[in-house]
Amino acid sequence: MNNVLHDLIKWRKSLCNFVPIEVTNKEWLYMLKEETRNSIMIEGIFATEEELENAVGGRYKAASEVSNYFRTAKMLYGMALEYSKTGESPYFLAFVKSVHRFLFDGLLNEKKLGAFRSGPIRITGAKIRPPEYDLDDWIRLWLEFTKYAYSKFPVHEATAMSHVFFESIHPFEDGNGRAGRLLMNFFLIYNGYLNVTIKGVENEDRNMYIKSLESAERGLRKILRESPKKLTVENIESCFRESDIQELAEIIGYALIDTYDKIICKTNEEKLMSVDEFSSIIGKSADAVRKMIERKTVIAIKIGGRWAVYPEYFKLR
Repeated sequence: MNNVLHDLIKWRKSLCNFVPIEVTNKEWLYMLKEETRNSIMIEGIFATEEELENAVGGRYKAASEVSNYFRTAKMLYGMALEYSKTGESPYFLAFVKSVHRFLFDGLLNEKKLGAFRSGPIRITGAKIRPPEYDLDDWIRLWLEFTKYAYSKFPVHEATAMSHVFFESIHPFEDGNGRAGRLLMNFFLIYNGYLNVTIKGVENEDRNMYIKSLESAERGLRKILRESPKKLTVENIESCFRESDIQELAEIIGYALIDTYDKIICKTNEEKLMSVDEFSSIIGKSADAVRKMIERKTVIAIKIGGRWAVYPEYFKLR
């Protein structure tokens, strides 16, 4: 697949030679806030910055999609760091159910919290038909495949395959999108990366994400009619064609790059420089530097509408 994208992610990861950021760190909280707002907006739920600030400060008391998502993300990502440090395995059924329970505490009937559905479900506008029965076995297979995918594929590809497989199973009656995105970020952090923001604020971003899911799920449509007890991780792997998974993998890959760029720049503010300063140091034009920023071979963020550049760049082979 996209080997250049894989190399750009690995390069950024190598520059983050610090202990994974704690959830109390300002930059980490900033990323959580952005992710919270975007994730719930994918599903059409509006959240203001004031609501998010209140959630961060612990002053938001109402049981809402906003505060629940934020609190669950904060807890879950802290767990991911601990699991990663201790080497403990999170690949068990009760863990997946607990994510749903925390996410919808106070929002759903108690009997539905953390409970897999019993019967068919339709995903509005989707061509895929999730399995009707054996949801415990399907999620066990998903967990096994997720572990397998991260051991075999580049991070953005493994994440894309795991994410679309979970959403295709659609194990809960409600909340599969939000639960799936939280689980996606849990396994990113558990495997040594940072959480990503799948943007849902603009219709174009939302439509691109949904379209990429529909493309990636093509190979899974038929296999979901089979018994999960008879399937292996290799069977699931064979369902994913490069052309089908590429768009979703790239969305996740570039989202991961954006996260690294923000973290690297915000933790090294004293090293940042303007495009003109950087261009004079490397002996290239300012336009060439802007093109490098666009291609992600330079790490940069916008401050006050202007690019601020981290003084290293990736030399494409």
